[in-house]
Amino acid sequence: MIPREIQTQLQALFTAHGMTEPALQDCLMATIKLRDYERDQLIIRAGERPTHFYAILAGVARYYYLSPEGRQWNKTFFREGQLIGSLSAHLKQQPCTYNIAAVEKCRLASLPLAVLAQHGQRFPQLLQMQELMVRQIMLRNEDREAMLLTGNGEQRYQWLLEHEAWLLDRVPQYQLASYLGMDPVSFSRVKRKRAS
Repeated sequence: MIPREIQTQLQALFTAHGMTEPALQDCLMATIKLRDYERDQLIIRAGERPTHFYAILAGVARYYYLSPEGRQWNKTFFREGQLIGSLSAHLKQQPCTYNIAAVEKCRLASLPLAVLAQHGQRFPQLLQMQELMVRQIMLRNEDREAMLLTGNGEQRYQWLLEHEAWLLDRVPQYQLASYLGMDPVSFSRVKRKRAS
């Protein structure tokens, strides 16, 4: 049984993602399992076919690519109130191409992806949520891509301050450097310059 305060948190999260029908929320609540992840623990491993998507109740998660040499390239970060999972792997019915891991200790509500196929016809809001997520991800990726391709180090840092300043308090500096396409030394230099 999911504790009442978590049910309330989940209902607010569902509503924020356009899933307002009480019958749909009840259906989702019946399938949810709460999962806790320690810092740096993998949630989804690259090469796996995801079977679940997750609502973040507490904590921060990151998506990252791993090079053959073992170098990590951070793709994006998510925090409380957001949904995570590999939507592209689900839509293409292929393995995930990146890892998803906890940046800090996370509590997640796990929902089976099968819910989308099983209940999509009965609850159109489920499919609308999926379309909303595709749009949000596309727009977010396009904004970040433009910043990475056209901005210098200072402009990239400014973009971070304007769009995702919360990351500065919750994500290690070396991960932020990777996210902005910079090495940690350059990131530290830009940050110091801005502070002075």
